Amino acid sequence: MVARLGPDRLAGQITLLILGAIVTFQTIVLVAFHLLDVEGRRHIVDQTDFVASIILAVDAAPLDARRHLLDEFAHAVPFANIHIRQERPASVDLDDRELTNESRAVKSDLWADAEVFAASAPEGGAPGVLAAALRKGGYALISIYQHRKPPRSVWRWFWEPEPGTPFFLTPWALSAILFFLCTTVLVVWASDGIVAPLVRLARHAEQFPDRGESDDLFAERGPMEVRELTRAVNRMQERIRSMIAARSRVLAAVSHDLKTIITRLNLRTDLVSEPDLRARMMRDISLMDAMLRKNLEHLRAESDRADYSLVDIDSVLQTVADQFADLGYRVNYRGGAHYMILGSLTEMQRVFTNLVENAIHHAGAVEIDVRPIGEEGLQIDVMDDGPGIPDSDKAAIFEPFVRGEPGRTISNHTGFGLGLSIVRALVEHHGGGVELLDREPHGLIVRVVLPLQDG
Repeated sequence: MVARLGPDRLAGQITLLILGAIVTFQTIVLVAFHLLDVEGRRHIVDQTDFVASIILAVDAAPLDARRHLLDEFAHAVPFANIHIRQERPASVDLDDRELTNESRAVKSDLWADAEVFAASAPEGGAPGVLAAALRKGGYALISIYQHRKPPRSVWRWFWEPEPGTPFFLTPWALSAILFFLCTTVLVVWASDGIVAPLVRLARHAEQFPDRGESDDLFAERGPMEVRELTRAVNRMQERIRSMIAARSRVLAAVSHDLKTIITRLNLRTDLVSEPDLRARMMRDISLMDAMLRKNLEHLRAESDRADYSLVDIDSVLQTVADQFADLGYRVNYRGGAHYMILGSLTEMQRVFTNLVENAIHHAGAVEIDVRPIGEEGLQIDVMDDGPGIPDSDKAAIFEPFVRGEPGRTISNHTGFGLGLSIVRALVEHHGGGVELLDREPHGLIVRVVLPLQDG
């Protein structure tokens, strides 16, 4: 159940893992601060009580001990500015309701007739000064500007931002921004270091054994597990290439030996005196020869790119159409734009010869049409008016030695189920693709797509 709800891609799973880990860590940190923050849970002495206590201490001290007491206060509470004047300081009227309320609270904590008022700041002192008349003479001036609020704990720092702070500068917003920046860095690193090598490896594995691609081994990059997987895929590809090469050599050797036997049979058939028997033997020998020729063509479809060059596809198609038209078949080619592809002239002739040959066996007329696809593709349609192929058989018909349904069945004298297999192998060898489409009102369209090359 959990697996179905999670992301399917590795990048999404890594992202979810990182997000979960960071959220869990942040939650643990905040809970720990909240539970262990002694400062946040202990009683905070109100600032008015603090100021009143200082005034009471100074008032109670002997006159000759006041200077020493002020020095002790300066060392113990450096954030409090305390001065003693013999003359009355000038009082000031302030629009600071908080300071007014504090002066009243301080007065209520002192003796009954205590005089507490807002005074002007001493020269060089901080603003916001409370003055109190001492009973032994003089006035105590205390600046409370630096301690309007009690010290802030880590937990309250999150919940109580300073008034007037823009939202994007609040502690929660800054924490969220930092969180997403760190997550982004981790996700980018994971995507580039882990996911990207796996994606490249998957594409490389899908291309093999596409003979249109280079046979170079794939570079081993990424974490150790990805490098080991890449190494295993490279070894597997080398073994598959060896098996394909061995299979091709065996089939080629068998076909060559059988060609020799067929040649001897042809010579011996001439010695048969009965005409009917000789004719039947010659037909069987011709059939065997055609089967071997198709097998060899199928093997040659897996050749390399040694003879690749720029090929005028218009000339290839026109030549194929003319060859069949000279034999009396209705093959019409619509083209003439001289599109160029990079490939083998011989293989391209084999591709479209097989397609046209297959079409004329099941149709009265064949049409060949060429048109570009965008700026980099070329679409060639070989269309006939025959019975077509059912959709359920279109994928299997490309397999070697597979023939069509009764409407498209190839007799022993016309084919062996290798034509479309050879076509697909050669077209994919050239970096293209082939598909079968229905033609209206009836018939079949064999669509070949090849990469277009600038002439």
